[in-house]
Amino acid sequence: MNKDSVDYELLNDIVRCIQEVFEFSKDAFETLSLATDINRELGIEGDDANELMPEFFERFSINIDNYDPYRYFVPEGYDFFSFRRSKDRRGKIPITLGMLYLAARAKVWNTQELENVEFSPAPLYNCTSEIPLEGYKVNDK
Repeated sequence: MNKDSVDYELLNDIVRCIQEVFEFSKDAFETLSLATDINRELGIEGDDANELMPEFFERFSINIDNYDPYRYFVPEGYDFFSFRRSKDRRGKIPITLGMLYLAARAKVWNTQELENVEFSPAPLYNCTSEIPLEGYKVNDK
């Protein structure tokens, strides 16, 4: 999926939702793409993820019957039970901005479908005026 097929009104709402829970770094929008891993690249993990994901699901009315946080996030602190979880439940699977976007658009978290989509790494914002938040900038391209 590439950025040309994105509904920026919905995407910008998702970006605002993330911002309410987690402050983006000053240069985050230089490279923010549908392929951005919100855990590893933005640093949203543990308690931040536990705050963000329920807010995201509620705000966008997403059916989460198929969502398992342990697939994407490692709990805060030491996880005593990680060795007992199957390998696909140890927080190793990337959760991307594109996955959040597609889930918000479809109103359902379909794990298999979302994890199999290839997202474009092309930056979503090409100039500062496109960024939906104040105080951030990108070098105009």
